[in-house]
Amino acid sequence: MILIKGLGIGGAETLIAEAAPLWDQDEFHYRVAYMLPWKDQLVTAISDAGVEVTSLDWKRPPGFTAMVRWRRLLRSWQPDVIHSHLPAAGLFARITAPTRSHIYTEHNLVTSYRLPTRLLNRATYGVNNAVAAVSEAVGERLSGYPGPRPRVVPNGVSVSVSDEEVVRARAELDLPAGDRLVVHVGNIRPHKGHETLIDAATIVLQRVPHVTVVSVGAEKFSGDLARLRARARDRGIDARMRFLGRRQDARALIAAADVVVNPADSEGLPVALLEALALSRPVVATAVGGVPSVVRHETTGLLVPPGSPDALAEALMRALTSPLAVEWGKEGARLVEREFGLETMVRAYESLYREVVSG
Repeated sequence: MILIKGLGIGGAETLIAEAAPLWDQDEFHYRVAYMLPWKDQLVTAISDAGVEVTSLDWKRPPGFTAMVRWRRLLRSWQPDVIHSHLPAAGLFARITAPTRSHIYTEHNLVTSYRLPTRLLNRATYGVNNAVAAVSEAVGERLSGYPGPRPRVVPNGVSVSVSDEEVVRARAELDLPAGDRLVVHVGNIRPHKGHETLIDAATIVLQRVPHVTVVSVGAEKFSGDLARLRARARDRGIDARMRFLGRRQDARALIAAADVVVNPADSEGLPVALLEALALSRPVVATAVGGVPSVVRHETTGLLVPPGSPDALAEALMRALTSPLAVEWGKEGARLVEREFGLETMVRAYESLYREVVSG
């Protein structure tokens, strides 16, 4: 049983949807459950892989309907293993089914969560039979928790974007002739560095005017998207800095980019960066969490300290103008193929399932 809070557009959610066609359904009987019914954009992709998906129909407050649905699902299906992703699902699974076998995947640095979430996650962590961390950095932050020692199962991707999709993406943006395109993909929520990106873009556009910066991602809290747009407008760059909200075609925009940027203050191992590298895009990113394991400075892109618009701007200008940037992109694609393949990730999890079931 794969359990996650929602199946909207996001890194962990996309990993589940794209892994589903690769699951060994001859050996394992998979089922997916999600808590928030309105976050359902990826349900069809999983169902199309022949996997049953159940909404727990969580209502706030107090989640009574979700509890009843979950109990019925466990009784009727009797899963050998519950594999939860991220703290909300992990907490829910451990508290409601403490006697079952649990695998938990942590996708973020635990310090990026609010204090109540961290405390509850830690308090129930010992119920887990096994824990996976998406990068060494994520695992290190869990090393003091009272339970299983985390093992690293890196995120994996398998990406294909046609030339037609790239042409369509650039045409939709209606870029001025000769414009370079910088693309950021990340939902609007704390620690994602959108303010840093706006300030860095302001510096870049003062010195390299023929640049368009696009940020793709849904807001977590109502009003945040409008606030970011207002900040860009106040800086005088709203014509060149666009916030597109949630997009199903984010990969096409990544493939259309000259440079992909990630300005976050905290990360686990961002799927969007793996996708950018797989598509041979040079990357500029903050050196946080598991990012340095894939964005290798002056090899697959450029690393900068978090929270520094000046450093981010300088790196963006260098990536936009350096003849080495093309080779950074190519080396990124080779790295992902060697170490961060989607099938490699799936087989690692299935090995973990065998281990937990066999005791």
